[in-house]
Amino acid sequence: MTSLHSSPRFSVVMPLYNKAAHVRAAIESALAQTKPAHEILVIDNGSTDGGRELVAAMEDARIRLLDLSTPGPGGYAGRNIGIRAARGDWIAFLDADDLWQPDHLAVLAEGIGADRDARAVATRFEHRFDDRTQLQRIAPQLDQARSLDLADFLAAWLAVRECPMWTGAIAIRNDTLFEAGLFPEGRAVRGGDKDLWLRVLAKGRLRYDPRITAIFHRDSDNKVSKSTTTLDLPCLVGTARALMADATAGEAALLRRLVNQEIAHYARYAMKYPGRTAIGLGDLYLPEGAGTAALLLAAKLIPASLRQSGHALRNRLRARA
Repeated sequence: MTSLHSSPRFSVVMPLYNKAAHVRAAIESALAQTKPAHEILVIDNGSTDGGRELVAAMEDARIRLLDLSTPGPGGYAGRNIGIRAARGDWIAFLDADDLWQPDHLAVLAEGIGADRDARAVATRFEHRFDDRTQLQRIAPQLDQARSLDLADFLAAWLAVRECPMWTGAIAIRNDTLFEAGLFPEGRAVRGGDKDLWLRVLAKGRLRYDPRITAIFHRDSDNKVSKSTTTLDLPCLVGTARALMADATAGEAALLRRLVNQEIAHYARYAMKYPGRTAIGLGDLYLPEGAGTAALLLAAKLIPASLRQSGHALRNRLRARA
């Protein structure tokens, strides 16, 4: 068995933009792994809060500090710079405001050893809010460690409306990332991770382990997801349509459902923004997307003030439940 599987070398890629309050803890969690990381590449994107200086002062030979020339949030471009500079054969991702449990890389390595043909490995994770925690929702078939092909992956995603892969709880083969085309920098400001996961799964299997080894901080400083909107077509729609050309009938049906599901997700959250969604009814797959069509029409036709007040009321009721 090659070292790619028997002793994988993990390059940890971490984009950084104004996360001074969190980045030290994130890096320390990567340094504390029982399966040591080969290197930790931090790609700063013009931070102005002292975060870059904090990283530069950390004394560990495995930390490599790189720079992204264009200032501002640029997680996809930063990750791509890290991938291109990485020396490991597997790339693990950790954002500068998230954390790993000490066994995270060890569990990923175990998954790599269990399936030599896997192109990606993933674990379960915990959403952590200021006032509560919530486990990643997973389909019943993921209660035990298993390998998933594209159809299995899509079915697990659709079953609970939550992708089995999250950036901070995965590792992907270095060569597979280049085959799949890397993150869609310049093509999306959000949702580009899911787009890449689809392209990766089109290349080979995912090995999933339900052990909880990562923490996704949802209310940390400077979250990109809180500064971008869901008014445009989800990035993954184009990729899903391209995959249908060579998909089996079963895979194509699942991809159609995924497109509709992601559009419904975007339309639902578009209710809270003053602008109107640019997603059209023609972007849906019908007739199975009829319910989503009604939601999309509501996002387009209801006045912004009514949409926003209704969204706020819905959130208040959910918080009380």
